[in-house]
Amino acid sequence: MLRELEVRDLGIIEAVRLELPPGFVVLTGETGAGKSLLVHSLKLLSGERGDADMLRAGAEKLLVEGVFSPVPEELAGFLNELGVEANTELVIRREMAASGRSRAWVNDVPVTLATLQRLAPSLLAIAGQHEQRDLADPTTHLALVDAFGGLETMAAQVAQAFQHWQETRQALAEARSRLAQRRDRLDLIQYQLNEIGAACLREGEHEALLEERTFLRHAERIGELLAAARGALGGDGAVTLLSRAARAVRELSQLGVSVGETREQLEQAELLAEEALRALDSLADRVRVDPQRLEEVEARLATLERLTRKYGGSVAAVLAHFQALQEEKATLEGVEEHIQKLEEEEKAAAQAFLELAGKLHQQRQQAAVALAKEVTAVLTRLGMPETRMELRQTLRQATDGPLTFEGHRINPAPWGVADGELYLSPNSGEPLKPLAKIASGGELSRIHLALRTALRRVSQRSHALTLLFDEVDSGIGGRVAEEVGQLLKALGAKDQVLVVTHLPQVAGLGDAHFVVAKKSRQGRTVTHVSRVEGEARVQELVRMLGAKEGSEAARQHALELLSRP
Repeated sequence: MLRELEVRDLGIIEAVRLELPPGFVVLTGETGAGKSLLVHSLKLLSGERGDADMLRAGAEKLLVEGVFSPVPEELAGFLNELGVEANTELVIRREMAASGRSRAWVNDVPVTLATLQRLAPSLLAIAGQHEQRDLADPTTHLALVDAFGGLETMAAQVAQAFQHWQETRQALAEARSRLAQRRDRLDLIQYQLNEIGAACLREGEHEALLEERTFLRHAERIGELLAAARGALGGDGAVTLLSRAARAVRELSQLGVSVGETREQLEQAELLAEEALRALDSLADRVRVDPQRLEEVEARLATLERLTRKYGGSVAAVLAHFQALQEEKATLEGVEEHIQKLEEEEKAAAQAFLELAGKLHQQRQQAAVALAKEVTAVLTRLGMPETRMELRQTLRQATDGPLTFEGHRINPAPWGVADGELYLSPNSGEPLKPLAKIASGGELSRIHLALRTALRRVSQRSHALTLLFDEVDSGIGGRVAEEVGQLLKALGAKDQVLVVTHLPQVAGLGDAHFVVAKKSRQGRTVTHVSRVEGEARVQELVRMLGAKEGSEAARQHALELLSRP
C-alpha cells in the first residue's frame, strides 16, 4: 500500500508530498490543476518511460518517490536477488534529468526500469483511459479469465509444457538435419581418423626428435667438442689434478694448518668434475654419424609438423582432436537410435501439452461463464442491466499445424490451443461484439470497474494493493454514479483505492479526500494538494455540484452526500 508520495518538478508541480491513508481515497479538483500529473507520477514509479518534456520549466531534474508498506511476501525472493533489504517498507525513487537520462532506486539500490515494471504488479494497479484501451486488447482476456478462475498455476504449467515440447521438437529437427548430413561428415571424420591414426603419435615425441636431429646434424663437431672436454677432465686432466690438490689440503689440515673452507671446496670441485665427466661420457655414447637415421628423423618431423598445422598446433592438440573425432563418430553412428528416442520424447511432450492445454481450454470456458455472471451483475448496478458477456475461444487452426486437437490441425501457443476474446453486448437485442468494438468510453469505464470488482472478490492476495482509478467514472452520472462510488468504497475495504473523480456522488463516499488546485506563486503556476475535512470538504463538494457560492441547498446536498454509509 502506498503510504507516502513525493513529487518534485513534474509539469506544474513544484513540490508535493502526500501521506496517504488506507481505504477509499478521492482526489478532486478543477481540470488542469495537476491531477493527471499525480497519476503520471505513479506510472513513473511503475517503470513507465518518460521524457524531458515532463520537467517543470527551468528545473534540472524531476523526482518521484513512493513509500510502500508493508512489503508483499511474494517479492521477498526477487528483492533478495537485487540485494535490497526490505523488512517493513519499500522506497521507490525515480529521477529524470533535463538531458533525458532516467535513474531509479529501490531502498537506495540502483535498479532498471524493467525491475520497476516487475515490482509494480505486486504494489499498484492503474486503471485509467489508457488502461481501458488495453482492456480492448484480446491478448489480455485469457489472463483475466485465468485470474478469476484461479487458473494461473495451470496456465503456467501449460506454458512450461509448451516450452518443453518446443525444445524437444527443436532437438529432433537438429538430429534429423545431422542425419541428412551424416554420410559426408562421417567420410570426413574417417579420413581424418585414418590420417592421424596412421601416424601413431606419442606425447613428447616431437621434442625428442628435435633433439635427436640436432645430434645427427652436427655429430662430427659434437664429437670433437666432447672429446676435447673429456680429455681436459679425464686421464691426467682436471679430475686427477683436483684429486691431488684435495689430498694435499687434507694433509695440511691434519698437520694443524688452518685451511678454512678450502678442503671442502676442493672436495666439492672434485665431485662436480667427476659428475661432469660422466655426463660427457653419456653424451659421447649418443654421438654417431648416421645419414639414414637423420633422413628418417627429418621425415618423421615433417609428418608431425604437417599434422599439427592441420589439427591444432601441437601433438597434444592433434591427439585431442583425434579423441573428439572418435566421440563424434560414435554419436553420428548412433543417430538413428537417438532420433527414435527423440521422436518418442517429442510425442510424449506433445501429448502432455495437449492434455494440459485441453483441460485448461475447458476450465477457461467454465470460468468465463462465472466471470460473465459476476461482471454482468455488477454492470446491472452500474446502469447496464441488459449486458451480456461471453468468452469466445478460437482454436488456432492451421492446415500445416504440427499438432492435432479435437480433429483439427493446430498451431499451438504458450497460452494453449486456442485464442480467447471477450465479447459483450451492452444493450438488449444487439449482437455480441468484441470489447474492442465497444465505442462508448463510459461503457468501457464501467466494464473495467466491474472486472476489477469481480477479480478482487476472488483474489487470494492477503496484502492490500494500491488501485488507482483515473476518471473511471467518466460519462456517467445520477444513480449510476452512486453505484460506482459504492463499488469503489467496497474495493477500499480490501485495497487502498485512489480515485481521480469529477463526480460529487463518488467523492462524498471517500474515506479521505484530497483537493488538487492551481495557485500562482511569484508569477508562476504551481500545483497544491491538500487534504480536506469538515467544512472545507463540504465546500469542495458544493463546488463539484456546480452550485453558486453560498448556496444553502447545495450545502445541504453536500452534507447528505457525506452522510451516506
